[in-house]
Amino acid sequence: MTDRSPAHNQRVNDKPLGTTLAPYVRAASIGAAAGLRSMAPPAAVFRSGERRRIVLAILAFGELVADKFPQAPSRLFPPALILRTLTGGLCGGAIAVRANGVRGWGIAAGALAAIVASYAGYALRMNLTETRRLPGFPTAAAEDAMMLLFIRFGTRDV
Repeated sequence: MTDRSPAHNQRVNDKPLGTTLAPYVRAASIGAAAGLRSMAPPAAVFRSGERRRIVLAILAFGELVADKFPQAPSRLFPPALILRTLTGGLCGGAIAVRANGVRGWGIAAGALAAIVASYAGYALRMNLTETRRLPGFPTAAAEDAMMLLFIRFGTRDV
């Protein structure tokens, strides 16, 4: 009979319990950010190469500005949702690897979180602007702040 002491239950694969999910929680966080703004997570995650950094920063800034206009298309419009899912998955995979996780699980966590955050962000924004009649610009700015918190958590220490 093997020893199943409390100390045994506190470790998984010789790692302290709780650290094994950390790469995927970070991947989900960066994926959730992609669900709110599709181009900001790639700008935060893929920082190598001068041209790539500049192009991604311009795209992220352009999306932040364009999102404030009422003519901006819905994030649930299929091409937009596909883009958010792809960027969430790609960024999630990259973050998971940096945090010593498995790329495939990071891709899955990031993509799924991007889809969930896209629908949740849409529902929250519609509730605040349509039902509660709050102005669109402050609501979008609050969403930007939430996206930045997701990015900060997802990229911290990796």
